[in-house]
Amino acid sequence: MHPRRTLLPLLFLLVLGLSGCGRELPPPEERIRALVSEAREAAEARDLSALRNLIADDYRDAQGREKGDLVNILRVLFLRHQSVHLLTRVGEIGFPEPGLATVTVYVAMAGRPFPEQDIGLLRADLHRFDVSLRETRGGDWQAVDIAWRRPDRADWPF
Repeated sequence: MHPRRTLLPLLFLLVLGLSGCGRELPPPEERIRALVSEAREAAEARDLSALRNLIADDYRDAQGREKGDLVNILRVLFLRHQSVHLLTRVGEIGFPEPGLATVTVYVAMAGRPFPEQDIGLLRADLHRFDVSLRETRGGDWQAVDIAWRRPDRADWPF
């Protein structure tokens, strides 16, 4: 299996975050946008525990990877990359049925910080993630499937 293909779905998990508390919840779209922002921070902090909580126990992607596989790959990713910096943009958010959401997230990943205005000048890995999320009883969202690809120049939001 090609290492880059193995790590790509995990890059998206790096941009997901923890959501929800015990209080009244904001609208779902707002919670998903906050989730992406909080996840970026967790990934940059290399918080494996927080990222593990973002994966549904019954996660299974098109490559046959399950939750345990993703957690192990994240562990290796953090060992290989002592510094992770992400720039994210949320694209489309959809709600195909109650309790389910789809979100497209564009991610630029680099080994050092970068200001948004200089993204074209830096070496960064650019990815598009199309993610299926399921809402838990507590109002959090967890990934149940991730599809990824390199973004086309026409759909890159930066």
